Amino acid sequence: MATYIFPQFKVSITDPKIEVNMNSISDKAVDQLLSVDVVLTTDTASFGVRAEDMPYKDTWEDSEIAGMVDTWLTQFEQ
Repeated sequence: MATYIFPQFKVSITDPKIEVNMNSISDKAVDQLLSVDVVLTTDTASFGVRAEDMPYKDTWEDSEIAGMVDTWLTQFEQ
């Protein structure tokens, strides 16, 4: 069971459902950094965040984005 704390929310988000908005992808191709909108949903609330500047090598596939978001989220785990 994962718990996340984001500075802008100042609450613990425990075991959320994580949804990635694939229509919100932005790619800094020269820097090889990808960003995407993410919604973390619990039984009582939803929290929208922007997963920014996720690094990749050479290129990326849509199927890799969920794993990139999971890795990005680790910085907010408690």
